[in-house]
Amino acid sequence: MKSSWIHKISIISLSLVLFVLAGSTAAYAAPKAPSDSAQTLKVVYKNKHLFDENAFNEQFPGVKIQSVYWDGKSSLSGLIAKQSPDVVMLDKAEYKQLAKGTTFTDLGSLIQRDQYDTATIYPGLVDALKSDGKLYGLSPFFSTQSIFYNIDLFKKYGVPLPQDGMSWEEILKLAAKFPTKGSANTRVWGLDYPLDSYAYLLNNVSTSEGLARHDAARSKAAMNTAAWKKAYAMTVNAIKSGTIEGSNENGYDKNSFLMGRSAMWVDFSSTNALRDLTADKSALAKYKPFKVGIAAGPSDSKNPKITRNVTLPAILTIPAASTHKDLAWDFIKFYNSEEYAESKSDKLGDYAPSRMDHGREYDGYSTEAFYKLKPNLDLPDESASGMLFNVQYAKIVNSEVKQALGGKKSLDQSLLAIHTQVQKLLKK
Repeated sequence: MKSSWIHKISIISLSLVLFVLAGSTAAYAAPKAPSDSAQTLKVVYKNKHLFDENAFNEQFPGVKIQSVYWDGKSSLSGLIAKQSPDVVMLDKAEYKQLAKGTTFTDLGSLIQRDQYDTATIYPGLVDALKSDGKLYGLSPFFSTQSIFYNIDLFKKYGVPLPQDGMSWEEILKLAAKFPTKGSANTRVWGLDYPLDSYAYLLNNVSTSEGLARHDAARSKAAMNTAAWKKAYAMTVNAIKSGTIEGSNENGYDKNSFLMGRSAMWVDFSSTNALRDLTADKSALAKYKPFKVGIAAGPSDSKNPKITRNVTLPAILTIPAASTHKDLAWDFIKFYNSEEYAESKSDKLGDYAPSRMDHGREYDGYSTEAFYKLKPNLDLPDESASGMLFNVQYAKIVNSEVKQALGGKKSLDQSLLAIHTQVQKLLKK
């Protein structure tokens, strides 16, 4: 079902397909165990459910995994220095922060040495993970967004079908082509997207366009710009237009797209959306099947071939000080292998496999769109903001958008108020 507030805002603000690393690994062709297979491999993780020790141990039974938990708050570099781990799992923001200098081992040289095939990895992901030309990590899975659309409704109302690489501006313009009259419970909507917090859409639009809320280096609010004014006006006008069904209630029968009453649906996670789409709905009295298409997007309007809405929750890296680099590299190769992806190809959850050969179809639906836009990880550095900042920011956005919608403030006035209050938050 739809995600909770905290889950959504964290994805969007750093701004949102569970390929769980669990179950049988019979399809994986085990490499020859390394000479130091009796050694202990120390692995730093933050999310235990993303770390499947059993799968690796089935192929390397002599290796003992020593798990080191990181709470995500204390100094990670300090933990690495103290614990001397062999593998560290990082999310996108942590990786971008630490993949500098000599903290990690360059995997590029190991890939070249072993002639490790990366051709079937999500296009652009390897390049996106490079820092100063060097590759310090690989990600077995990822999450992105896609445009799900009801082909029957588009044909009924004579609206052109969504295309790959559409920006948020193009998506919202397309949604506005559908009628807005009728009861909220029976009418057709142009787009299903959660509006119980207006910050969701604003963050998603701004993330897609690579806009920073503040200058991290100078702790200065950065929202009083022409680009932000455009993104803000686009968001508020779309909400005001009445083309978006944004109730965000739990239950398949509460989702206007799944019930055939919204032309498009942009969920925070493509695989979550696909999982809901393919779930058994035979018990729903008003459910009627319809033809579904999936397009790649939202993209950056300045470059329709890339997307910034990519989540990488477990990038695998090897600290430069590791004394078991070959074994650590076997660990990373194992989880990023085609064989491992194939062994998990019948499971679907929050993340999609980075290996494409076994992740391009699920229950009759093509997932090609998940891999069409190249990931751009060069997001504004707002890592110091923290979750509390995001929650407070969302409250500010909701208040100011309501005033703009109610005509109490102009778009420029309400955005300036957000900018000013963000500056106050930064000073705290």
